[in-house]
Amino acid sequence: MSLARKIVELRKERNLTQKELARIVGVHFSHMSRYERGISMPSVEVVKKVAQMFGVSIDYLLLDDSDTMIRAHLADQELLRQFQQISAMSEREKTAVKTILEGLIVKHQIEAMLGVKSPQSQGDIPSAERTHLSAWMHERPVGDLYQGLHKAVDGKMSLPAK
Repeated sequence: MSLARKIVELRKERNLTQKELARIVGVHFSHMSRYERGISMPSVEVVKKVAQMFGVSIDYLLLDDSDTMIRAHLADQELLRQFQQISAMSEREKTAVKTILEGLIVKHQIEAMLGVKSPQSQGDIPSAERTHLSAWMHERPVGDLYQGLHKAVDGKMSLPAK
């Protein structure tokens, strides 16, 4: 996908007009229109500002690399930040995280096939409770978290007491 098309897509995903994006990035809206139509190329500074504005890498904007496309389509910035932190972990820790994620994905797929309603998702948990849950997890020894994993996967683990 071209730079022009990526800018249009990202802008529309965030419900911005060309004028709004141009103002945020610091260019005249006619320049933004030319960038989006592929008539002209933005400067390196403008590309950098666009990337920062949309939370994507400059590589994603300029290259047609499918690996970098993931970043643009991941709207949950907290999840993106967590994945970035995971990428810095040891291979053993990454394998553990992948195993946990795969287990939850499979569980969700099976529940969907069976028509079973999943337990409360984190999106349904009020922000204050999510913050409390996150703090609780960071206070727990890693071993305790792994021991509670099977309960969490089965939906039997309750939120920690406040």
